[in-house]
Amino acid sequence: MASFDVITDSTSDLTFDIRQQYSIDYLKIDFTDGNKDYAASLDWDQIGAHDFYESMRKGVRYKTYHVSEKKYDSLFRSHLSAGKDILFLSCSSALTNSVKTSYGVRDQLKKEFPDRKIICIDSLNSGMSLGTMAIDVAKMRDQGKSIEECEEWIENNKLFYNSCITVDTLTYLKDAGRVTGSSAFFGNLFAVKPILISDIKGQNLAVTKAKGRRSSISAMADRVAEYIVEPDKQTIWIGHADCFFDADELEMELRKKIPKSDIKKYVMGAIVGLSAGPGTLVVNYKGRSKSEQM
Repeated sequence: MASFDVITDSTSDLTFDIRQQYSIDYLKIDFTDGNKDYAASLDWDQIGAHDFYESMRKGVRYKTYHVSEKKYDSLFRSHLSAGKDILFLSCSSALTNSVKTSYGVRDQLKKEFPDRKIICIDSLNSGMSLGTMAIDVAKMRDQGKSIEECEEWIENNKLFYNSCITVDTLTYLKDAGRVTGSSAFFGNLFAVKPILISDIKGQNLAVTKAKGRRSSISAMADRVAEYIVEPDKQTIWIGHADCFFDADELEMELRKKIPKSDIKKYVMGAIVGLSAGPGTLVVNYKGRSKSEQM
């Protein structure tokens, strides 16, 4: 029996099969189009991925809701009531204030469940970098590591979980407050595609630019090849916001530059996708510390 439960949130982009395989639960973050509210299911229960991104292309703008204390309480309580300790991995605090809410709920529930352990970690990541972190913790748990050992390991290693991103336009990130205005300016110049990383604070940082889509894909592959560590011992995850052919091209570029690598692709979930916009590509991998890339 698992010694504790691993929980993350909708930004982790973990598929149903992965969540089942590693026994990982997640908090569904709510979002709205202004007329209808949705719970961001990683299984796309309420709206299909293509329909979601196509609606954005047609002008629909989605916004997230702040995650309520009630929602955290309900999820955490269900695990605590089953006699399980909790290790919760949240989306980066630079991208959402919700992790702070989890701290408050944690402190209240500790009074009600004094014999249970509740650990909430600011991952400083999102997407499959956060998802991979949850998988690694689940593996460590299943190998017999204690919740405290897993917490210490994550705190010491979370800067090694890397994301390299390109977007069709920085407008979505700018509107969502996920990137600086100056970066948004150069990203919207004609045919210029920005290359961004998740920095040491868990924020999106524009580090370079490329002329055109193909050049941006090549630049992403070059950057990953430069900073990846032990590629033969990990899975490289390519996420895309409804741009399958571009994701295939990115995979081919990565395979040229990182031979014999294990590469898997997935469609970015709604919460990450509504902030980045359709046409976004991201590579999630373990590499050199983000502190070396600033």
